[in-house]
Amino acid sequence: MKKSLLALAVLAAFADVAQAQSNVTIYGSFDGGVRYQGDVNRSGNSRLSMGSNGTYNSNRIGFKGIEELGGGLNAHFTLESGFNTGTGALNNTNNQLFERSAFVGLGGQWGSLDLGRQFTVAFRTVGAYDPFNYKYSGIIPLQQASVSAGTRVSNDIQYTGTFGPITARAEWALGEQAGSARNGSHQALGLSYANGPLAVGAAYTLRKPDVRTAAQVTANAPANFQDNRDWTLGGAYTFGPARVAVGYAKESQDQSTGNSTQQKNAWIGGSYDLTSVLGLSAAYYDTKVDTGVTAGTGKRQLFIIGTTYKLSKRTNLYADLDYTRFKDGLIGANNVVVSTNQLPLSSADGRSHLTGVSVGVNHVF
Repeated sequence: MKKSLLALAVLAAFADVAQAQSNVTIYGSFDGGVRYQGDVNRSGNSRLSMGSNGTYNSNRIGFKGIEELGGGLNAHFTLESGFNTGTGALNNTNNQLFERSAFVGLGGQWGSLDLGRQFTVAFRTVGAYDPFNYKYSGIIPLQQASVSAGTRVSNDIQYTGTFGPITARAEWALGEQAGSARNGSHQALGLSYANGPLAVGAAYTLRKPDVRTAAQVTANAPANFQDNRDWTLGGAYTFGPARVAVGYAKESQDQSTGNSTQQKNAWIGGSYDLTSVLGLSAAYYDTKVDTGVTAGTGKRQLFIIGTTYKLSKRTNLYADLDYTRFKDGLIGANNVVVSTNQLPLSSADGRSHLTGVSVGVNHVF
């Protein structure tokens, strides 16, 4: 209760600031709907749910501010919080009020330098060639498995510069661990090109996470930092009312045993505006995992088709049909059990496939 009251007090304070200063903007997105999932357990049972962090578009309320400092220089900040549609709770179990974004920085003609919690370079790069433009993020794996470099990172120092059709990005998220400055850290470079109907991009990420197992952490075993390398490449092309997009990502994680695990992702899809208010999108996402042992080594395939109907510039109805198939080591009762409105990397309770249908309304403000 105290944490909830504190969150409300902080939001109210920012609302007062926004009214007093014209350079602060409140924005957000509210997504409400229902989702049916079949074969959620070994018995083949289904589930109907509402609670989610946004099925079509991620729920958020945010605050953006900018102050012109003169000479083309500005100071700016972003604070963004996510929430659950069904309960109103925060979108995370760590009680992070601004889990989605919390950064401040300086900007000018030379670009922008930001510090804090923010979207990773890889995430920003892949957004240009995701067939669904990061919609259905709890279903489509690009924010989970396909962008192995992660969606967001804390303690991040990030540079972004746009020069004509080219955008360059670089970041270094501090690990804040004793010993080497690389322990627990995250570094990345990204380059994107957007000109007319063509958009292409690539990014490379180098991390050094702690690879201890849960049992080793519980037993207070020493931290074990190992290299993780991830790269992605893709592009999209728009012609008339149609858009096609294709992408690839590969991750390699070193282990304390001296071997490494790999994850390869490929996707292709597109969208078509049937009318000025009715749109259709479809895509295929393929994930291959190699852990070096039979258990956990396998394949996941996702097929998804979605449609939207615009009621206005800010409100639209949506619906999707998705089917996920698991093969080989990704089928097993010991693998991750699917959570509401989110696809796992492995099958739910040994099932070889999952089926989902979503319908709802999304409003942005």
